[in-house]
Amino acid sequence: MLNRRALAILFLTLFLLMLGVGIIIPNIAYQAQENRASAFQISLLFTLYSLMQFLCAPFWGHLSDRIGRKPVLLLGLLGNAAGLALFGISSGLPMLYAARGLSGLMSSAALPTAMAYVADVTDDKSRGRGMGFLGAAMGLGFIFGPALGGLLSRFGHGVPFLAAAALNLLTGLLAAAFLRESLGTRAAAAREAPSGVAAAVPGGGEAPLMSIDSGPGLPRHLRAIGSPLLRFYLVAFFVTFAMAALESIFPLFIQTRFGFGARDMGVMFLFMGTAVFLVQGFLLGRLIQSLGEENVMLGGLMINALGFLLVIAATGRVSLTASLLVSGVGNQVMRPTNASLITKRTTRGRGAAIGIMDSFDSAGRILGPIMAGSLYGPRHPSWPYLASAAILATVGSVLWLGKGSRQDDPAPAPGEVTSSGAP
Repeated sequence: MLNRRALAILFLTLFLLMLGVGIIIPNIAYQAQENRASAFQISLLFTLYSLMQFLCAPFWGHLSDRIGRKPVLLLGLLGNAAGLALFGISSGLPMLYAARGLSGLMSSAALPTAMAYVADVTDDKSRGRGMGFLGAAMGLGFIFGPALGGLLSRFGHGVPFLAAAALNLLTGLLAAAFLRESLGTRAAAAREAPSGVAAAVPGGGEAPLMSIDSGPGLPRHLRAIGSPLLRFYLVAFFVTFAMAALESIFPLFIQTRFGFGARDMGVMFLFMGTAVFLVQGFLLGRLIQSLGEENVMLGGLMINALGFLLVIAATGRVSLTASLLVSGVGNQVMRPTNASLITKRTTRGRGAAIGIMDSFDSAGRILGPIMAGSLYGPRHPSWPYLASAAILATVGSVLWLGKGSRQDDPAPAPGEVTSSGAP
C-alpha cells in the first residue's frame, strides 16, 4: 500500500522545509562571527539547538500519535519560522542563543512527525521506498538551499535566515491547505493492540511484535535503553555525533585552510545535494530491496567515514567538493534506512519511536559540536575529521560483527517473542 497523493504533498512540504534549512547552513557560523563568537561559542549554538531537539522530539512524536500528525507538523513549522526570524535580526550572542533554542524546540516537531506520516501511509513492503522518497525531498532541498543561502549572504548573513523563516511560513500554509491527517484505521488498529501482541491491520497480516510504549512510567529516553531497537538508536547517535564536525566546523575549516566563504560553501553543497537526491530518489529503494536495510546502513557508515578522510586530503575546490559528495551520500542514506528499520519493528506509537530516534540523533548533535569545537584549531584543523572517521568506522565494524551473531540466532515462531523482546 503506497498512498501516492499523500506522499506527493509531503514531498513538496519537506522540500520547502529542507530548502529553508539548507539556506541557513552556510551562514550560521558567519552570522555568529559577526557577533564576535569564537569557534567554541559557535559550536555551542549547534549544541543548544540539538539539546532542545533531544528533549522535545519524543514529546512531539508522542503527541502526534495522540492528536494527529498534521497539527503537530503545522505547529513545528510556524514555531521554527519565528526562531529563524529572530536569529536573522539578532544583534548579540544572547539573542542568537535564544533564537537557536526556539528553533530547536519547534523544529523537533516537524521531521519526526513527517517520518511517522510516511509510516502511516505505507505498508511494510513499501516502507523503505516511502522513506527513500522522503529522503529525496530532503536531498532536493539541500541541492538548492545552500547555494541560495550563499547568494543571499551578499546582502548580509542575517538575510538568509529571514528568507528561511518565510519559507517555513509558506510550507505551513501549504500543509494546512492540502495535507490530510494520516492517522486512520491502520494506525488506530496498531494503537489499540495490547503491548507486545501482534496487531491485525487492514489488508491482512500482522504487525511486528514490538511496542515503544512498553515500560509505563519511564521517561521515553530511558525506555529506549532496554529496547530491542537500541542498536538503531545508537546508530542515529553516532552518525550525527561524527557528522557534527562537518556541520559546525566546516565553514571555519574552509575559511582557514582555503580562504573560502559562504558562497563557495553553497556551491559545494549544491553538488553534494544533487548526488544525495539522485541516490535517495532513484537508488536507495532498490538497494534496500536487494541488500536489506542493515547492509545498506553498514555501507553508508563506511562511505561516510571515507568521505571524512577525503576532506582532510583535499587540495582545492574540486577535491573538496568530491569529498563532500562522498561523505554526504554515505550519511544521508542512513537516516531513512534506519527509520525504515525502526518503523518495521514497531506496532504501536510509530511517532514516538521516530521521535526517540530523532532524540538520539539530537544527542549526537549536542555532544558532537562540543567535541569538534574542542579539537579544532588553526594548527590542527583536521583533527575533528580524523575523530569522526574513526568513530564511523568503529560503529560500522561493531554492527557488522553483531549482524553475524544475530543471524546465527534461531528465528522465533510467528506470535513468539524472544527473551530480549525482539520479534
